[in-house]
Amino acid sequence: MPTKNATGALFGFLTLIFGFVSVASLLLGGKLAFWICLLFSLTTLVIFTVLRFADLVNFFLSRQARYGANVALSIVGVIGIAAFMNAIVAQRFDKRADLTTLQLYTISEQTKTVLKSLEENIEVIAFFSRNGAQNAQAATRAEEMLELYARETQFLTVSFKNPFIDIQLRDMYDIQRDGTIIFKTEKRREKVTTVGEQKFTSAILKLIRNETRKIHFLVDHEEHGLDDFNKNGYSEVKTELENQNYAAFPLSLLTEPDIPADCEVLVIAGPRTALAHHELDAIEKYLTRSGKLFLLLDPSVTSAQDVNGGLVRLMKKWGVTIGNDLVLDHVRHAIWYGGPIAPLPEPQPHDITLAMQDDVTFLLTRSITPIVDRPVNLSVRPLLLTVGGMGGSWGETQRETDGTFNPDFTTFTYNPSMDTPPPVSVAVAIERKTDTESNGDTTQDPTRIVVFGDSDFAANAIFRAPDRDLFLAAINWLTLEEDLVAIRPIDLSQQALRQMTIQDMRVVQITAVFFIPLIVFIAGVTVWWQRRKGEDA
Repeated sequence: MPTKNATGALFGFLTLIFGFVSVASLLLGGKLAFWICLLFSLTTLVIFTVLRFADLVNFFLSRQARYGANVALSIVGVIGIAAFMNAIVAQRFDKRADLTTLQLYTISEQTKTVLKSLEENIEVIAFFSRNGAQNAQAATRAEEMLELYARETQFLTVSFKNPFIDIQLRDMYDIQRDGTIIFKTEKRREKVTTVGEQKFTSAILKLIRNETRKIHFLVDHEEHGLDDFNKNGYSEVKTELENQNYAAFPLSLLTEPDIPADCEVLVIAGPRTALAHHELDAIEKYLTRSGKLFLLLDPSVTSAQDVNGGLVRLMKKWGVTIGNDLVLDHVRHAIWYGGPIAPLPEPQPHDITLAMQDDVTFLLTRSITPIVDRPVNLSVRPLLLTVGGMGGSWGETQRETDGTFNPDFTTFTYNPSMDTPPPVSVAVAIERKTDTESNGDTTQDPTRIVVFGDSDFAANAIFRAPDRDLFLAAINWLTLEEDLVAIRPIDLSQQALRQMTIQDMRVVQITAVFFIPLIVFIAGVTVWWQRRKGEDA
């Protein structure tokens, strides 16, 4: 039969075991296990105290207890001094050394200058669910970068929200994509969907800038209306532009003699009647003085006669051929209205297409082809190309006798002598730099033009995240917004280490918090037990 001392020692051992398990459970987030183990630990501690009360009293009155108390007080004192000194150093000498090859934890001097110039509070709300490795990696990178931003100024506050949990906040800011970051002041807000220093700093610069840029939309030719809330209207476009701190206005060149001087971008969205000669002259004059034009021309499907012939001829002067055709892609398309006539073109490398993550559907589109023989100072780059090869995609020119296209689009066949060959460009970006100095710099802004072969992709009926991002990216490029700061992006793909998964982190946490201390504890108990047996012998 076990003695009273042996039984007390057993309950003391159980107290340590349950206490250790309760602490480990608390650190690992197991609240139920923590409370159960804590209850068992307190119960065994009470039993141990009752069984070994005399020994406990003798222990606390012994010389060893006094020595132990002195050592404990010394340890507490050292820890307190270290914590106090650490607090002073953290406040007075808060310095970091970034030893990473890619300088992942360093922001540019341009960004530091912008942050130090802040005089109003900016709130940053990052919406990340961390579902999936890619989203979790982007969230981690955003946390690291925004922490660096917050260290440079007291006017920046950062918070992270889960768009699938904070639903009310998500709806308030109209968050359509997981990984969206909102920068806001009391009066303005900016939305960023790409994690990068250039995007973050540009958003801050837009917020602190006092001016509102004006975007003018040409009217009086049956274009998509800014105040039209029907499925073919552009009311959603107007809302998104206002969210990006732009002001959208209608412009009639039938009543106005010229394009206003404060017009940052002229948008011509799907005109269905011809422009007058003096309107074309006004647009051409506007472009010669470093104007910015966003031209969206739909294909002529009801007549072989193109009502936008004047604009087509004007764009030819700027290095672009606008085909009077209908682009088909049998390899990569969306089924729309019963036929494979809605191409899903592939984005090409450009600042406009940089943030594109999803496909944009072009319901009916015409070809927009760069002219090879063009002036040296004129840059014409395709933005979107069809995917299908020879016979898989092309620009169809064959029409019925009444000038319309056959409604059964599946019957079309590629005619190399007449049709536009693949890959077919359906959007281009044009830039002309003028007044170049000897050192290569320009003395005035360049003329920029973006031409799309479809205007319906931005209509209310289908104006969703991919279409919105593409439209706004084109506007930002035209207004030179992407050049607010020139900061080299960091290529995270150069990192040799892979991102730890949730399972990896749990294994490391359990090993460090539970198994290693448990092994040390068992080894200590074993040594103690062996010595105890030796003393009893």
